[in-house]
Amino acid sequence: MNSMNNIDSKKMAALLAMASKKLGTTPDALKSQLESGKFDKALSSLPKGQQEKLKRALSDKNSAQQLLSDPRAQEIYKKLQK
Repeated sequence: MNSMNNIDSKKMAALLAMASKKLGTTPDALKSQLESGKFDKALSSLPKGQQEKLKRALSDKNSAQQLLSDPRAQEIYKKLQK
């Protein structure tokens, strides 16, 4: 996932933290799966529509940044930093 390298590291960490919590895994495990292209297993616990939405957000820089700009995502990010 080359686009992961183009996203601010703090924003990527927040996105991974949010996604991994929802998926019941760790941010490191999810990042490893995404970088290796084997994230279908991690996403299998989500409904199909959410799987596709998360795949798009994680694979596209603009989508990831848009997701992280959402006020709800910002609130979760603030809570994760505490």
